[in-house]
Amino acid sequence: MKKVILFTILLSVVQYLACSSDDIKNVQNIPTLVKEGFVSPNEYEIVCIGLPKEGLTGIQKDESAKRAAILNAYFYTKERFDDTVAPDLDGSVKKMELSETHATVYYVISKSNLKSRMKK
Repeated sequence: MKKVILFTILLSVVQYLACSSDDIKNVQNIPTLVKEGFVSPNEYEIVCIGLPKEGLTGIQKDESAKRAAILNAYFYTKERFDDTVAPDLDGSVKKMELSETHATVYYVISKSNLKSRMKK
């Protein structure tokens, strides 16, 4: 019985050490929200940026930044509105701008009575 307990503890320690290797990079907290607000009672615009994954170049870098910007817009939508607003179904990209370091998305959420769907 002692051997089983010792083996279980040893296995847990090994798993913990494997997860804390140097390959894991620290995530930086970079502000991504540029601006947000109601355009009309039924439309809400979110402007945010997305950063590309490190090490990518060319079109991969651009597409990575675009996807990150859209995912950030989804995140802010879920933070602002209740579960009746689906970011992917009720929102759309109005405009996407690319720069050397990031992508900026202008994302518009459109739904009837949108103001009443804000989280309280």
